[in-house]
Amino acid sequence: MQPLNHSSEIQTHFVPRWRKYAVAGAACTLASAAAMMLIFDPFTPQPTVASTRGTATITSIIADTATMSANEKLFLPVMEQLLAQGAEPQFVKTIVNSANTAFYEKLTKINVPVKPKPPEPKTPPKAYQYAYDDIALKKSSEFLTANDSLLTAAERKYNVPKEAITSIMWVETRFGDFLGNYHVPSVYLSFALVTQPQYLQKNKDRLKAEFEGTEEAWLEIEKKIEEKSQRKAAWAIGELLALQTMYKANAKAVLDLRGSWAGAFGLSQFLPSSYLKLAVDGNADGTVNLFDVRDAAHSIGHYLSDAGWNKSKKSQQRAVYNYNHSDAYVNAVLGLTKRLATNKALTENREAE
Repeated sequence: MQPLNHSSEIQTHFVPRWRKYAVAGAACTLASAAAMMLIFDPFTPQPTVASTRGTATITSIIADTATMSANEKLFLPVMEQLLAQGAEPQFVKTIVNSANTAFYEKLTKINVPVKPKPPEPKTPPKAYQYAYDDIALKKSSEFLTANDSLLTAAERKYNVPKEAITSIMWVETRFGDFLGNYHVPSVYLSFALVTQPQYLQKNKDRLKAEFEGTEEAWLEIEKKIEEKSQRKAAWAIGELLALQTMYKANAKAVLDLRGSWAGAFGLSQFLPSSYLKLAVDGNADGTVNLFDVRDAAHSIGHYLSDAGWNKSKKSQQRAVYNYNHSDAYVNAVLGLTKRLATNKALTENREAE
């Protein structure tokens, strides 16, 4: 989770430190340690349907609708869903009314295929080209050398190669250069609005304009839009409930948390639910700080190990796909992992001569 500083400040004082950890064992700041003092337990997201879990109602937060804030009016459906799932009224009210909270309307966009899928490109997708160039190999090799001690410790503990851990961290954030500046609670509040009529209709209208098939075929696509919207909203509610668990440990850290447009944060780009289940205190300082390279490295190793990583290629592909459901992502990570291992072997051979 993000320390008390804002993301831009973290990038200023933290990113250069990865080069020092292996030599000097630099500790994270006191602010980071305080922000990351979190207790994590396994967490299972709940669907967005009314249930008997939550006994509070919206009137426990808003006594008079005439006095609702702008954010309360906007996120009222999400607030109701959270309360139905057992969220605490104070958390719901605070997260919605935080000064950092914003509405990202573009996150209510849903895509489903309305045209035949184009052929796969022969060259690496543009989104991951930075994992294939010489800079990726150079920077990742430097990172491996500078952090050999901590990466070797993670490798031995989780039976996941340090080259794979390094590759994930490069592809996700370029070792902290691209952490994201989206307000994480706002990301999930915005995602959770996707089932609301106005946004559902916008998605249907946009995709209908691209569609060229029969009316019968469109009805099937319309059904897929609704189903996908429900799944995304349910997932977002689950992540907000995970944020509530984190909030109980450190409210300000959650209210200030910044990350990607997808709601992932830290060097390892974990979702809140992944943080609760798989984040690890890699430097044994009593905190779990994914903006600290030691905790992030161990957490990535733990994640891949939990996803079934072993020596077989298929298991490695499955584990990385579990991290990010993209074949292009899997190819980028495993491709860089292989290049790093090959480069290491060549270097060792030259040194032995």
